[in-house]
Amino acid sequence: MNAIVEVHDNHELDCALEAGSKIIGINNRDLRTFDVDLNVSIKLSARVSGDKIVIAESGIGSIEDIDKLRAKGVHVFLIGETFMKAPDPGRKLKELIASTTYPNS
Repeated sequence: MNAIVEVHDNHELDCALEAGSKIIGINNRDLRTFDVDLNVSIKLSARVSGDKIVIAESGIGSIEDIDKLRAKGVHVFLIGETFMKAPDPGRKLKELIASTTYPNS
């Protein structure tokens, strides 16, 4: 069994990689200010080797966000607030799934 190790910055990523973490969750939300910046995942995922699973956490609201992050090596997306704010969360989920192309499919 593996655990998701959540990181927010370069220092935390260094610690996670040195510990041998296989699943890295990159939180795009600054927990001090609650600001969200997808560039956190873009910047940090560039430092993670291809044998690890990278999860982008927070701030993902559109298929464009998913495509942008996937192009930078992100494999998995934790989406919460987008569904919480959507008038019809099920419809929003269907929209994201229908618009997504999957590698090797």
